[in-house]
Amino acid sequence: MPTVTFDKKEQTIEVNTGTLLIDAVRKAGLSVDAPCGGRGTCGKCRTLILTGSQTGPRLSCQFLVTEDILVQLADHQSSGQILETGTSPNSGFSLKADSPESSPVLVECMAAIPKSTLDEAVSDCRLVKRALGKQVQIPLSLASTLRRTLQSVDYRGSFVLCLDRLLAIRKESSPCYVLAFDIGTTTIVSYLLNAGTGQEVAVSSMLNPQTAYGADVISRCEYAVSHKEKTLTGLVRSALCTLARENAKKAGVSMEDIYFALAAGNTCMQHLYLGISPDSLIQAPYTATVDELQLLPASSLGLPIHPLAETAVLPSIAGFVGGDTVAVLLSLPKDTFSRLTLVLDIGTNGEMVLGKGDVRYTCSTAAGPALEGAKISCGMRGTAGAVDHVFLSESGELSLTTIDGAPPVGICGSGLIDLIRCLLDLKILSPRGHFKKTETWTGEAAARYGRRLVKRDGITAFLLTDGEDGLFLSQKDVREVQLAKSAIAVGIELLCRRMEVLPDDIETVLLAGAFGNYMTPESACRIGLIPPSLSDRIFGIGNAAGTGAKLAALDRKLLEKSRLLAQNTKFLELASSREFQTAYISHLNF
Repeated sequence: MPTVTFDKKEQTIEVNTGTLLIDAVRKAGLSVDAPCGGRGTCGKCRTLILTGSQTGPRLSCQFLVTEDILVQLADHQSSGQILETGTSPNSGFSLKADSPESSPVLVECMAAIPKSTLDEAVSDCRLVKRALGKQVQIPLSLASTLRRTLQSVDYRGSFVLCLDRLLAIRKESSPCYVLAFDIGTTTIVSYLLNAGTGQEVAVSSMLNPQTAYGADVISRCEYAVSHKEKTLTGLVRSALCTLARENAKKAGVSMEDIYFALAAGNTCMQHLYLGISPDSLIQAPYTATVDELQLLPASSLGLPIHPLAETAVLPSIAGFVGGDTVAVLLSLPKDTFSRLTLVLDIGTNGEMVLGKGDVRYTCSTAAGPALEGAKISCGMRGTAGAVDHVFLSESGELSLTTIDGAPPVGICGSGLIDLIRCLLDLKILSPRGHFKKTETWTGEAAARYGRRLVKRDGITAFLLTDGEDGLFLSQKDVREVQLAKSAIAVGIELLCRRMEVLPDDIETVLLAGAFGNYMTPESACRIGLIPPSLSDRIFGIGNAAGTGAKLAALDRKLLEKSRLLAQNTKFLELASSREFQTAYISHLNF
């Protein structure tokens, strides 16, 4: 059997002859980008073969291992800048600060349990319920050892209840903890919270390991349906376990002191986490198999916290609009929809909610991964060295910034939007998305940037940075952005039609998620991603899904509210809409 050795990782594995290199990378537990799901079309899984008969750069999803090789993976493939927080102090908009009087999910109380007497033969379970409240449920696994447990604490101690279910009896009072997970298509964030105070004591995050099987939810659905071994379910469950342990280690907390966990993600992510095939999501009429609030033992999901701990998965609304959108709604102040408000989470799957008063409509649009750097020639995620902003300086020079101030190695979504805006302003790019011939450029633009219009693999491209290997934006990349931005723009337009309002009537636009947090609103409006008239009404609200998940993990009233939000938010299906197809074409131009 040939071996694959990973340079810098100092790791060697054996594989069967003819194994795809990408499968070898996965077998080694290493990360590799494959936005196209391994179809060989995106070029992001490119690796460098250092030894063997076929040295040089190769696509790992197309390269067959037939001999011992040494491989170098791209450094920037394994990490990203992950948004863990809600609104920034300068955003001008605050997330929920007006929660109703708390009704904790997890309760710890000190109690003394009277002993049974000969005069009144009462079971141990009934005695405990009398002391704690008749609504308390005692699981059989705890009831079976209840007498010994009560004797060990001399019938007086700390009782831990989760949603009225007794989970533990302890001799002394000590802090109890809950976990909240935001399971994004690209990233996963985990929060550890003190159940008594609500304080966030640790936060950890990572790239969703499922990205090795496709950048978007459709690719994941198709892989999960065609491969029955539930690989993607195992990956996301393992990721949550890793993050839970990492949080516990950071906070110096025992895993057994974590009694409740809550997860929120889009409908596909939640299906995969629960181990349910997402096949219904990619077949007409594109409905979920499960959409209600789920409460189940944490152990059934492989989460290594307290043995009797509970896990909740927030309800989905419809289609791909899942628990993460419900979590975003939970994070908002109660008066948010007193004004006509658009809530927009732009990612590989763009979810949006438009509402006023008690009326809310929602939809999701398959924007694709272009706005997160995938399907773009020099695109990458937001990590060190990614061009995150492009602008015209006071002298008219095209300038850029990178994450962490590192040398530029790629362009992430926010930088991509900025770059197109600048090229439109310079009239190098036409409203139809075509690079103009240099002889038609204005004199100053031609003098400064004429040499930057080049050919890359036979396609017209604009060089952003100098050199033969400089970063560039190709005509094909521009088209990808047009397709993505049109999908978002059409979603907004059709929600407005359903609400019988005009886009100009929208009073507030709330941008959730990483892309919305780092994107320049003026650039988004300039290219038509968001209606231009709304440029001064846009507020970033950060990882609102994570904020909502944290709130729901602490408050049972919000858990119940999640059901009502999901039931009372009306869904607009775009996949089969003729309106969508017509409007989509009209929004392609910048």
